[in-house]
Amino acid sequence: MSVVGVDLGYLNTVIAAAGRGGVDVLMNGSAKRLNPTMVGFSENRKMGEQAQMNSSSNYRNSVGGAMKRLCGLAFDSEEAKKEMKHCVGLTFTPIKHASGGPDSVGVQVDLAGEQKTLPVEQVAGMMIHHMGVIAAEKAAETSNESDPSKLFPQDWVISIPAFFTDAQRRALLDGCAMVGLTSQVQRLMHEPTACALAYGIFKDLRKEFTADSPTHVMFIDMGASAYTVSIANFEPGKLQVLTAVSDKDLGGRDIDELIAQWLAEEFKAKFGKKLSGEPMERPKTRLKLLSAAEKAKKTLSPQGVKEARINLEMLMDDLDFSITLKADKYEKMVQPVLDRLAAPIQAALAEAKLQASDMASVEIVGGSTRIGCLKEQLKKILGVENLSTTMNADEAVARGTALQSAILSPRFKVLPYDIQECTPFPVTVAWEKPATEETSVVMFDRGLTFPIVRRVTITKSADFEVDAYYGEPSKPIATFSVPLKVDGEVKIRVNVKEDQNGILQMSSVQMIETIEEESKEGEAEAKEGEGEDKKKNKIKKTNLEYTVRRPLEWTKKELDEAHEVEVAMANNDRIVRETADMRNELESYIYDMRDKITSESQLGPYGTDDEKDAYVALNEKTENWLYEDGFDATKAVYAEKLGALKALGDPILKRQTEALGRAAAVSSLQSTLEMYKNWAIESQTNDIYKHITDEERTKVNETCDEVSAWMYEKLDEQGSLSPNENPVLTIADLEGKVRTLKEKCGPIMHKPVPKKTEIPKPKEEPKKEDPKTEEAKADSEPMEGVEVEADESKKADAMDVE
Repeated sequence: MSVVGVDLGYLNTVIAAAGRGGVDVLMNGSAKRLNPTMVGFSENRKMGEQAQMNSSSNYRNSVGGAMKRLCGLAFDSEEAKKEMKHCVGLTFTPIKHASGGPDSVGVQVDLAGEQKTLPVEQVAGMMIHHMGVIAAEKAAETSNESDPSKLFPQDWVISIPAFFTDAQRRALLDGCAMVGLTSQVQRLMHEPTACALAYGIFKDLRKEFTADSPTHVMFIDMGASAYTVSIANFEPGKLQVLTAVSDKDLGGRDIDELIAQWLAEEFKAKFGKKLSGEPMERPKTRLKLLSAAEKAKKTLSPQGVKEARINLEMLMDDLDFSITLKADKYEKMVQPVLDRLAAPIQAALAEAKLQASDMASVEIVGGSTRIGCLKEQLKKILGVENLSTTMNADEAVARGTALQSAILSPRFKVLPYDIQECTPFPVTVAWEKPATEETSVVMFDRGLTFPIVRRVTITKSADFEVDAYYGEPSKPIATFSVPLKVDGEVKIRVNVKEDQNGILQMSSVQMIETIEEESKEGEAEAKEGEGEDKKKNKIKKTNLEYTVRRPLEWTKKELDEAHEVEVAMANNDRIVRETADMRNELESYIYDMRDKITSESQLGPYGTDDEKDAYVALNEKTENWLYEDGFDATKAVYAEKLGALKALGDPILKRQTEALGRAAAVSSLQSTLEMYKNWAIESQTNDIYKHITDEERTKVNETCDEVSAWMYEKLDEQGSLSPNENPVLTIADLEGKVRTLKEKCGPIMHKPVPKKTEIPKPKEEPKKEDPKTEEAKADSEPMEGVEVEADESKKADAMDVE
């Protein structure tokens, strides 16, 4: 499971692994395929399900889908401010960069009693790393590896929304680097492209596509926070994403907000004067309302459900609240969300220059596409009777990324498959400030396939800068500064690349010079009086150095510092985990031994009264300490307490183990003795063992007699002891004697029969052949250079035998 793909969703994260049998979505320790996208902080970090279980009480330190939505956004941007409003109870703070520019988003959390400010990118990296831990643990289960860290995935592909900007893409990769995932990440992949790959690659293997008539498929993906419509073309061995249009602020959570707001209004209408404030402004109350809204939404999603009953205990100010949401009321309530579904579909069809009728299929994925009224609205918009649900709505993206990971990984040999993604935004490059039509160019149009390198040639005479931005200078991507020391103007070729992650890079900057070379014409022309020099032009390209500045860029020093924090947190997690394990081991030993030690049917007969009294007293004392002063002790203290208990309890346990297992060990030794003794008797008369000497046979008998005498002597001694005394005949001693017998007698018993030596026969002198015979033989041999062909028909006749 070293080749994986990860779908980092707003609500859930899914990991899939590529193997020889195909792609499998991995289950976590609770046998679930969906892992809540959440990282919680308390005495240590908790990921996924563990974080979600404590999120209602630890909401101020539980970071959910915001880790994805805020990744790579400027703290002061309107988009970030809007997203922060969805994060109940969290405190955000700006993080400055050494390179200057806008601040990144940090989140304040309490970890082990210390307040920390962590970049949201790093929190996203933690969640992704946790997926790797799940994969490693799963691999360890199937391979019996005791250390899962040795099986941590090595090749990753991570999905991102198609609308992610350059800064957001870099931020997610930086977040992975902060947690130690650097070279392992092979690429970032658009979610629509991952869906298309999961849909098309197996159909391609079944030869369902044709080259002369490409198959058009629309993918509608609506999750918790975003809505994307994409159209892909499929041909044999190839898929091309023609367009991807998104409403990045439309998702299932918007429906939850509408229902929660309605619940709050109804609650206020019922208990208005008794309430001490606005329900939606109280973090815990708002979380309860949102949770109830999500459950009601799921209840009303299937067709035919008429109502959803909502019961909220202790919602606010010790007041309980119950209400019924009717289906017709619900559909009217969510109509503003449904009205926004059409625009992206129409835009995608227009950009692809296709009609809805051109679609071979309309595939819906994402958790929110299960909502009944939403599916009906999509059918009306597209004018179709049915929407295709052949793909798993929750797992399609993860499967696609795992397939891409296998295609890119050197660990797999996969048939070539051409995957063409499209650029989400037009990218302009300018070489003068302010930029004009003459000093700027749209280098990468929206919809252009990437990765791709494009170039522009300009004229410069001094140091200059090249700015790249989305549409307008107020949306910068990067600034490339080029020092130039020349006399006069020179031509500069700027090569700009959009790499496979969709991140803009400067491929190279070259100075182009034209050099005149003098070359004399041939001697024949010189003799004719045309000895003039002929001039030839030669192009010289010189690579120039440059520096790059990017907004929201993490320097290497900042990444290293963040990684050090990550290592410290991981070490703290390990200590907390090992301490908890040791505490559980101590607690288990206390409970397991408490009743057994005095029970006559268990350990009672194997301990003296003094031993049992001493253990019972220490056990009770340790138990009281564990639930009072020792509740938050260190691992070393727990180990010390456990050691003290085992010093009294283990000798009694050992006596029981010896008593219960002694009979079987004695029987095993007796069987071994009997086997070798019987063989020694049989070997005297059986011709098979003629090669066994009397000395060897005597050695076997003596060894058996010696071991037998020892066994009966020890059995007599053991029989005189009471069960609460330490045994003189142990299982280990008996097993040791079995090994002694096998080591001494086994080689004799299995001694191979020596091989017979053959006396070589004397060589016979060659007989002199009759001259006539020699002559006939010479006639039958082929002459040099002549090929002799056998009579094939005779051969065939000779072999045709039944």
